[in-house]
Amino acid sequence: MTFVAGLIATLLLAGYLRGRRVKALVTITGAGLFLPVLVAFTSFVYPADPEVRMWAAIAIPVSYLWGMTAAGLGYGVAALALKGRRDI
Repeated sequence: MTFVAGLIATLLLAGYLRGRRVKALVTITGAGLFLPVLVAFTSFVYPADPEVRMWAAIAIPVSYLWGMTAAGLGYGVAALALKGRRDI
């Protein structure tokens, strides 16, 4: 559940930064870092299981991939929404 909430937060953060007219590279990279930081924080500060630390070495890079994907999608959706608003 935390991972899905992190993906949604990443998507919304990228959309917000796009609305504030922050450049694409900065927006996607910055918002994409939110999810790996969340995974690293939960696996090292609040370890629920001893295996979590073992899988953190794999989970953090994979979460960066998913975070970049969610940030790119959020940026694209926000760009399309702003483009649609300009046409009216």
